[in-house]
Amino acid sequence: MLPALDPGMNSMLIGFLLTYCRVQACLLALPVLSERLLPMRVRVALAMSLTPLLAEHATLGGLPESVAHLAMLSAAEVVSGLALGGLVRLFAVALDVAASAIAATASLAQLVGVATEYSPHPIGGILHLAGLALIMALGFPLLVCDLLRESFVLRPLGGAIDVTAIVPVAISFVQRGFMLAMMLAAPFILGGFLFQLLSGMISKVMPALPVVFIAAPGAILLALLALVILVPSIISIWAEAVMGIMQTDLP
Repeated sequence: MLPALDPGMNSMLIGFLLTYCRVQACLLALPVLSERLLPMRVRVALAMSLTPLLAEHATLGGLPESVAHLAMLSAAEVVSGLALGGLVRLFAVALDVAASAIAATASLAQLVGVATEYSPHPIGGILHLAGLALIMALGFPLLVCDLLRESFVLRPLGGAIDVTAIVPVAISFVQRGFMLAMMLAAPFILGGFLFQLLSGMISKVMPALPVVFIAAPGAILLALLALVILVPSIISIWAEAVMGIMQTDLP
């Protein structure tokens, strides 16, 4: 059994706890706030500062009957927050997928791509950070607060999680994210294909010409020039798509 406290105080404390669980889980899955560069203390502080503000919009269906029941409700709120933030991340990862596609097709595998702990890619990392900075400047934190507030209105604390409704949305976000990634990388994919086709035709027409030694530096140079010209448009299209999907398709 839970400790016998004043019913109003008990309800408020449990509401704060469940609200914090959903907010913290959502922040751990969102694109910007889940970066490894952001210390865990900052994430916890953000969640704790947002909890009192969002608790006003959260309604508790009923007090838990035991500690085990409270643990189950907390776990459900964690899953709900992870699902909410994970849906946004599933779509936002399109920028990293596009960077990997550009690296694979434009002879820039050492410069562009998804940066990892063992294989950092300088241009890919800059592209990733520039995209995150742009959505932060466009009001991403305000959309996150509004998204969490709407989630508490649509699904009160302790409510059941509708998995059958989440799975189709997740599949749709993956499809749309992949289509966005291919659209962002399409100029480089098409340009790389045409460049390789042209190199093959020249090699057939003039076998004595060392096409390989000429084409490889040329492909890298053209890819870098295209990257300089198209990066602002790529980041802008991606940021607008992420902000739009948060405004229209969630929660």
